[in-house]
Amino acid sequence: MTKLEIVLNDEQAKIIEQHIGGLISREILKMGNSNSDKQRYMNKKQTCNYLQIANNTLDRWIENGLPEIKINGVIRFDKLAIDKWLSDQV
Repeated sequence: MTKLEIVLNDEQAKIIEQHIGGLISREILKMGNSNSDKQRYMNKKQTCNYLQIANNTLDRWIENGLPEIKINGVIRFDKLAIDKWLSDQV
């Protein structure tokens, strides 16, 4: 059997660890929210449930750039935009 050994410096290992952690987190979120997969656009409460976070956390994420859609004072969140934003945070 051939053995392959890869040597990484600390920075490279940390980047890979963060990337893998992000992938795992997103997959867990997807699995936990399979009931709401039928609906692409969500209100604030549904978005909190989708992300499994508190309303205050969602407010902070919005301040940090989480995309939202505002139409005539009504706010909605697009699952695809949320997933992309999350993956960009890693």
